[in-house]
Amino acid sequence: MSEAPAGGLRRSIGTMAAGTAASRATGVLRILVLVYVLAFTPLADAYNLANTIPNMLYDVVLGGILGATFIPVFIERLAKNTEREAWRSISAIVTMAVSVLLVSTVLVFAAAPWIIDAFTVYTHHTARSPHQLATERAVATTLLRWFAPQIFLYGLLSIGAALLNIRRKFGAPMWVPVANNLVVIVVLLIFAAVAPNFTLHSVSLSPGQMAILGAGTTAGVLVQALLLFPSLAKAQLGRLRWRFDLRDEAVRAVGRLGSWTFGFVILNQIALYVVVTLAFGSGGEAPLSSYTYAYAFMLMPYAVVTVSVMTAVTPDLSHHHTTGDTQAFVARFGTGLRAMLAIIIPSAVAMFVLARPLIAVLLGHGHADAAQTLQTGTALAELSLGLVGFTVFQYVIRALQARQEAQTAFWLYLAENVINVVLALVLVHPLGLAGVMLSISIAYDIAAVAGLLVLLNRLGHLGTPGCFKPLGRVVAASGVMGLVVLVISNLSGALSGPALYARVLASLVLGGGAYLATVALLGRRSVGKRPTLQD
Repeated sequence: MSEAPAGGLRRSIGTMAAGTAASRATGVLRILVLVYVLAFTPLADAYNLANTIPNMLYDVVLGGILGATFIPVFIERLAKNTEREAWRSISAIVTMAVSVLLVSTVLVFAAAPWIIDAFTVYTHHTARSPHQLATERAVATTLLRWFAPQIFLYGLLSIGAALLNIRRKFGAPMWVPVANNLVVIVVLLIFAAVAPNFTLHSVSLSPGQMAILGAGTTAGVLVQALLLFPSLAKAQLGRLRWRFDLRDEAVRAVGRLGSWTFGFVILNQIALYVVVTLAFGSGGEAPLSSYTYAYAFMLMPYAVVTVSVMTAVTPDLSHHHTTGDTQAFVARFGTGLRAMLAIIIPSAVAMFVLARPLIAVLLGHGHADAAQTLQTGTALAELSLGLVGFTVFQYVIRALQARQEAQTAFWLYLAENVINVVLALVLVHPLGLAGVMLSISIAYDIAAVAGLLVLLNRLGHLGTPGCFKPLGRVVAASGVMGLVVLVISNLSGALSGPALYARVLASLVLGGGAYLATVALLGRRSVGKRPTLQD
């Protein structure tokens, strides 16, 4: 299997970025509709908690292991074996994965009450009465049972994406989430029409309303999975068969690599459990929903740019490691990191300085001084401090996985999660939800630096000479943009109504103009400069 040419890589990244942008745009619309329908209410917290758990448990069962091991093992088998032998092994891996997903889905459905109890044990800082907490747990339990099949469906989506990736087909997995978002938007609007004056108690007594939210949300994931099958049918996977063989060497390879990966996935989910539990009980109105919405907005630039780059680059990194071409590995890693940081750095700066007014416009119905807006905006600002670190850390982990260094990835994740948990437990008391968010950012920033140092020690370089020089202009322009946005935003200080919308729009337009002007100015200064060996 040869590396995709540079033009093909750019086209792949462009296709994925377009699909991810459409997915994120509809995802934002989904959040806006969710806030419009459920607002910041106990029902919103119950819904968001129940809808978060399947993703977490899927990662524990298979998700992290799949991303870490399946693609490298698939590529190694196709590179070193005949096509027939390779697909026999790939079939055994896929069969094993599907079997695990089925069993896990059934177990989560049965254990739903105990799972919800575990996530709602921390309530020291909440104003929930015992009756409200009991009702919220009951609603979340019922919703979790409706959401349990998502574990199996997410697994099928990830397996399908991995199979498409080894055929260098990246677009479809990025586009199909659009359908999921649209289905859930329709479901939420139907719920609003059926239950315009809902309360947590009224919904708990209505199986029909619970079914609309529960079955409707899972239906979105089902539609997403079904829409991926046409692409799989065209991807020359005809040799894929149901083959249960735990003794296959490829299955054992996944087991060897997956043991360490499973370890850091467990660590990651323990840290996430602590964060979600502390957020649920940190005080304020629907704090878990504030965390959920802020985290979703923080991930937008990462998902649109970084996921696309990593997905396109990972097969090449795995191929270069398999063939022993360290120089090509370093070059591909460096160009990928530069491409991501060129977008993530200015995004993080803009997100930090505009978090509160932006959340007020998007979720606060134009009121920046509302308690829910302040809480969610502060959470987003705190998370933006770790956006660069989060991005770099995830990319470093992908590079280590491509090199099949799962043990090293485990130790990095251990450090990141220990820092996260310790800081969250310390900061939640004085700072509430903001302290929990700040702990996430600090942990990822420290882990990112540590990860880069590990790779630098392994490879000697993180990119070709001069690879990262353009990032100097990006950093300078981002600083100028941040200052301009800060000044423009504070000149108005509007907290509601049309003036708030004008404040945000002016900040974005003038800040973006300042960024582009600075990049252009610094770029002109470098034009005509005679290249050197260092360039």
